[in-house]
Amino acid sequence: MGMIATRRSRQVVLCLVAAAALAAGGLVVFASRETVTLDVQAVPVTTGPVEHLVVASGTLQATTTVDVGTQISGVVQALDADYNSLVRANEIVARLDPALYDAALREARASLAQAEANVRRLQAAEQSARFTLARDEQLAASNMLPRADLDAARAAMDSASADVKGAQAQAASADDAVKAAAVDLEHTVIRSPVDGVVLARNVEVGQTLAASVQAPVLYRIAVDLRQLQLWVNVDESDVADIRAGEQAIFSVESYGTELFQGTVSQVRLQPVVQVAAEAASAPAPAGGVTSTPPTVTSYTTIVDVANPDERLRPGMTATVTLRGSHHDAALLVPNAALSFQPPAAAGAIVDDTATLSGLHELWRYDHGQLTPVAVKTGLSGGGWTELIGGTLRPGDEVATGVVTRRTSALSRVSTWIP
Repeated sequence: MGMIATRRSRQVVLCLVAAAALAAGGLVVFASRETVTLDVQAVPVTTGPVEHLVVASGTLQATTTVDVGTQISGVVQALDADYNSLVRANEIVARLDPALYDAALREARASLAQAEANVRRLQAAEQSARFTLARDEQLAASNMLPRADLDAARAAMDSASADVKGAQAQAASADDAVKAAAVDLEHTVIRSPVDGVVLARNVEVGQTLAASVQAPVLYRIAVDLRQLQLWVNVDESDVADIRAGEQAIFSVESYGTELFQGTVSQVRLQPVVQVAAEAASAPAPAGGVTSTPPTVTSYTTIVDVANPDERLRPGMTATVTLRGSHHDAALLVPNAALSFQPPAAAGAIVDDTATLSGLHELWRYDHGQLTPVAVKTGLSGGGWTELIGGTLRPGDEVATGVVTRRTSALSRVSTWIP
């Protein structure tokens, strides 16, 4: 820190003092002298590690979530699981009224029995036609039966065989109908496909479910809440610095300042494009003129989070800090040096002959004088910024601020006695 003092005097008549009660007729004149002192605050350029930290928001999600629905329509008869219920694979979680499907199964079985009886009847007719054809062939061989009668017997045999095959096909179709009706009846009992915990229940007992267009979702089950995923929206300006395997630190409102850790497992390539908040809330332009609203592009980054005690819950909003690019031995200056500008009172100690051609400007403080220096900056984090171009070297001092102090003092200028 350096100190430079400048003096400016102003003749100000403060008071007229009557000496000896004006008896002697004397007059004393006092003046005020003001002193301006500049304390330049400077920090040396140093070297050390620097990293760019990316701060974003995200939402905790279950690693695997299964929606349990129904393939058939019906009325909910019973619910055997509720919110937060622990369920096992193949465990019954709900039942639909089976009356209609039970009746359909009995009807399908009756149709199958009728089709099978028809097959047996036609098989008997086929057997009779076969015997008739065999007899007629023997008679025709002895020239005791006209040719036309033999041909008629053969046609009757072929027709009987065709009838049997048709009946057998109908019986097979009826058997398939029985199986389908049995499956529908079985689907009135809804089972959990996985081991897990119920996150959501979307139906009530007595509710009618229509599965003709879309399968209704009865439950949402998380497979394992001891392992969660944090879905983070990283802005496109920062996504290039995020790598799989890097550590992430986050906090959630429920636990105040407590920090949790995770590991980046994936940076998805699919962009998430959203209309900027300002554009979404802006009124429509007058005159019917439309314009393309500004958008914000981000990329979903997946962070794996261990949750052995299940304190964290799906849906919690997290503030996440991700480690971006980092350099171990960088030339560093404090961020305050990048925004410093000398005040007007420091004109006497500013070197205004230097010319600048860089992207940023710093002020070197050397032997009581401030000199502008052009630099190029790199990473920034932790209150420090990396210099990647310029003439500054480790140990050079750069100004970060100036404190101006003003002091006044009275002095006697003259004394006049008539």
